[in-house]
Amino acid sequence: MFDNFHNNQTVAQEPPPPKKVLRCDKSYVTTIPGILKVVQVCCNIIGFICIKVSWSWVSAIFYNIVYWIGNILTILLLLAYTCHFVEKYDHWPWFKYEFFYCSIMALAYVVCSIFAATIGESVGYAVVFFGLVATCAYGFDAYQKYKGWNRGLPPQ
Repeated sequence: MFDNFHNNQTVAQEPPPPKKVLRCDKSYVTTIPGILKVVQVCCNIIGFICIKVSWSWVSAIFYNIVYWIGNILTILLLLAYTCHFVEKYDHWPWFKYEFFYCSIMALAYVVCSIFAATIGESVGYAVVFFGLVATCAYGFDAYQKYKGWNRGLPPQ
């Protein structure tokens, strides 16, 4: 009697949300944040090679520290975005973490570039150039993350 058989209305059920799985997606590298991360890694590597060629050891020590921290974390972030790790764990405040990381790296590369300018050789000028390109890339990435964080956008 109360089995709703007399009423032929069917209730449309919403499909379940798609499962968030880890998968590799190479198209992230073609987006603006992906290009920025590739530029950051390339500038890190080229600047590291240039500073190793120079005779200065004081600025090389600081540049090595910034290089290793920047390269490891940027490659990990690039892999996390490429493999949709960020999408799977979207409850973490990725934009906030990445904003502070990129801001600190931009400031560290400004200081590194100033130290490298004291070398005075052509190698020092190359390090300054790639350090300033890395500063611009980290700074623009920090700006993008700040805009996304303020708007409340999903990280991926």
